[in-house]
Amino acid sequence: MREPDGRRALGALEHRRTEEIPFFEYDPDMKVVNAMTGKEYPLSMHAFDLPAGEAVELNRVMGNDLLYFSHVWRVGRKERRDAEGRIHYIDGTIKSERDFDKLYFPDLDEIERRLEETVTLGHEAGFGIVYGSQSAAFTSTVAVGFEDFCFAVVDRPGFVHEIQNRLQEYAIRELETALCYPIDVAKIGSGLVTKNGPMLSPAMLDEFELRLLREQARMIKAKGVPLMLHIDGFIEPMIPSFIEMDVDILNPIEPCDGRQDIYRIKNLYGKRLTLSGNIDIDGVLFHGSPEEVAAEVTEHIERLAGDGGYWVSSSHNLHELIPVDNFYAMRDAVHAYRRG
Repeated sequence: MREPDGRRALGALEHRRTEEIPFFEYDPDMKVVNAMTGKEYPLSMHAFDLPAGEAVELNRVMGNDLLYFSHVWRVGRKERRDAEGRIHYIDGTIKSERDFDKLYFPDLDEIERRLEETVTLGHEAGFGIVYGSQSAAFTSTVAVGFEDFCFAVVDRPGFVHEIQNRLQEYAIRELETALCYPIDVAKIGSGLVTKNGPMLSPAMLDEFELRLLREQARMIKAKGVPLMLHIDGFIEPMIPSFIEMDVDILNPIEPCDGRQDIYRIKNLYGKRLTLSGNIDIDGVLFHGSPEEVAAEVTEHIERLAGDGGYWVSSSHNLHELIPVDNFYAMRDAVHAYRRG
């Protein structure tokens, strides 16, 4: 297995033809992590919750060129644990201004300590570092609850603005802290798009999500840090607005049951964007054989990475039903690929 090298991924952003192809898979389900490592980490964890040294070792096993750092801000969430200990989201608990006393803000000093250790150990091991910034838009959505949030943007926009402004103040302070460190990529994220398209109208999506992401994007780009946008679902019609936001990397390009064609997106926007993802977690990675996974990965590389501009990764986070041998087939196909 090859050594991690963040320069592979950063080189792809420059749209240069390279001999090797970058690989970046982040936040796999902990059952998959345990199968890869032989450990028994609690299933309530995320891979990015691991101490820095253990995160480095996990990402070596995964074959990544980049190491992902973030945390989950669980403010306002109603959740339950299943029999295996995995946490499932049910609803939000902040339903009106009277519930604002439930808001809490993670300890920045602790996050900074973890980030400093991760950057140091990750860079020493050869990884690039991707920092996952908190999103006031997504955090407010889950704090209120998806259904109630969608009603509130129509019936009580002032309430939504107020909770978002409070959460955004913290998200900006956290991002300012992270940008003081030599991170290689900063990631922002969206959660209001499904496989059929946005949950809100274009105007509402702009008002209640994209405006907040643009503020973070401006901060990131002002520091000269490449910007990654993680946005689920059917997003092709929205891509011009992401280009206006100065996004560098677009992830995860879900197939959306055949509605979304990454090769078409590459033809339309590939000179401006680096694409990351699209190896289908509900298709070939779940149901295919290792040989079929390797063939799918090779096709993606040959059709998407000719001028750089592509990171191999899945179409979303690896879920617990994906056979670990299929993940290895994806990783190994990337590591084995060479071109002159």
